Amino acid sequence: MLKLVIYIVVALLVLSFFGISLQHIVDSPTTQTNFHYLGNLLQRGWDDIVQQVTGIWNSVV
Repeated sequence: MLKLVIYIVVALLVLSFFGISLQHIVDSPTTQTNFHYLGNLLQRGWDDIVQQVTGIWNSVV
């Protein structure tokens, strides 16, 4: 756990050194569009899994 915290701090320092702002990256319209697309993709995948499990469950019961 401590290693993870150290890695995150080092990564933030490296980004700061190169002048990269995480806030600008997260707030950019392109990033927002990508997150929205990924969320929809994951939601469809999850819905398919639930539908298949429900079908198997209903055929067993």
